[in-house]
Amino acid sequence: MLSASAHKFNGPKGIGFIYIKSGTKIFPYADGGAQEHGMRAGTENIASIVGMAAALKKNCDHMDQTQNKLHQLEDKFLDVLKLSGIDFTRNGSANHIPGNVNVSIRNVSGEMLLHRLDLKGIAISTGSACDSVNTQVSHVIQAIRVPKEYAHGTIRVSFGRDNEESDAVEIAKAIVDILKTK
Repeated sequence: MLSASAHKFNGPKGIGFIYIKSGTKIFPYADGGAQEHGMRAGTENIASIVGMAAALKKNCDHMDQTQNKLHQLEDKFLDVLKLSGIDFTRNGSANHIPGNVNVSIRNVSGEMLLHRLDLKGIAISTGSACDSVNTQVSHVIQAIRVPKEYAHGTIRVSFGRDNEESDAVEIAKAIVDILKTK
């Protein structure tokens, strides 16, 4: 099975699709109608379905070009951090989702960065790095063996096809500014 949300590929929010391999046993989501071969009752949102299909086609048609651009944005973002002297490590492998940058910064609170960047109009994520109540390092960060002095400073920055190099530089410089004044 494979499921996808359209907003993840620049389509409308609130719509998605699921691929189910032939022969896979599933049961109806809701009883009542014959839509989706009796698997889902209710009127289909045709406008969103068409929008999702158009977004998926556009993304597939430009996949290589978008991937190259996203890698360039990642590189620019990381270069600014490196040149500033910030002590960080990039998490994950070289084979990763383009535009998804997960870094851990030494002796820094990812939550603090998240809030300070938000005040500057920049949205990032701490993802599953910490439980906001217990401030425990997540099992994911532990499993990839991020050193303890870096783990709490884990953030994720996501770039999309509409971002420009100036966005990558702005985000990295904002992080540097916050860390230099903390």
